[in-house]
Amino acid sequence: MNLQEIKNLKDQKGFTIVELLIVIVVIGILAAIVIVAFNGVQSRANKTAAEQAATQVAKKAEAYNAVNSAYPTSTTQFNSESESKLEGITLTSTLASGTGKTAVEYSTCSTGFRIRYWDYTLSTPGPSSYIYGGGATSSTTGCTVRS
Repeated sequence: MNLQEIKNLKDQKGFTIVELLIVIVVIGILAAIVIVAFNGVQSRANKTAAEQAATQVAKKAEAYNAVNSAYPTSTTQFNSESESKLEGITLTSTLASGTGKTAVEYSTCSTGFRIRYWDYTLSTPGPSSYIYGGGATSSTTGCTVRS
């Protein structure tokens, strides 16, 4: 190459293949980080939605108890009173990930009720996936699952 050809090469504008590869790798790393972060946010949001459904059922059970002096034992009893009507929430006897964020397991106990919801962050109903009411506690035994 002579001096004139080298000067002509310097005047050309553009990116080298190495620069382009570095940019592509950086974009790939950032995309991987965003995807992992999004999955965590989505599972926490699903857990919160399931927990809110369970809390709503607990409030409805307390409302039913205030009117009838007993806790409901079925979806029909929940829906018999306007104060305790379940709207958009399903009581199920078998809780699984496929049942959705609005499905909860409702059990009546000798001293109240127990509600279990699906924990999407653990992919299972974990030990903290219970809401107790009416005197029932984590040590309460003999609860009957209702739907």
